[in-house]
Formats: sequence, C-alpha cells, structure tokens
Amino acid sequence: MCLVRQEEVKVKMKELNEHIVCCLCAGYFIDATTITECLHTFCKSCIVKYLQTSKYCPMCNTKIHETQPLLNLKLDRVMQDVVYKLVPGLQE
Repeated sequence: MCLVRQEEVKVKMKELNEHIVCCLCAGYFIDATTITECLHTFCKSCIVKYLQTSKYCPMCNTKIHETQPLLNLKLDRVMQDVVYKLVPGLQE
C-alpha cells in the first residue's frame, strides 16, 4: 500500500477573487450562472439583466444567441458551492 502525503497549500483570497467574483456587479457569485458558448460565469440576476440589452458575453464579446440568449445560460451549482465554501457567511 502506498501512502501519499498531502501538504496544505495556503492561497490568499485576493488571488482567488478573479475566479469567484462577477464582473458585472463586482460581488461574489450569487446563483452562479455560466454562458454555455464561452463558459464565462456571472451572478444569475446580473447576466439576465445584462442580456435584456445585449446578446454578447460581457467578458469576451462572444455572441450568445440572436433571439433567445437566456436559453444558453446554465446554473453552475459546483461554482456556487465553491464560492460558499470560500466565503463563510455568504449563503446566509
């Protein structure tokens, strides 16, 4: 039997923020929602509101859908779980 020693790695929150913060509201993801075309993630309410006036991803300008962009959004439960684990008290 082979035992693998796991070492604890410490990472500063500010290094993770770019991956767990919505670029539209600058807050931590709430109901993390990903655009299926480009895989960029936003708060659900932020991206839904944004798509009322645009059909392009706010991060990379990829066209989402000509007539029904909301069909190309998917709730990202794994990302939301990660955010809740990294930011204690956010879920409340």
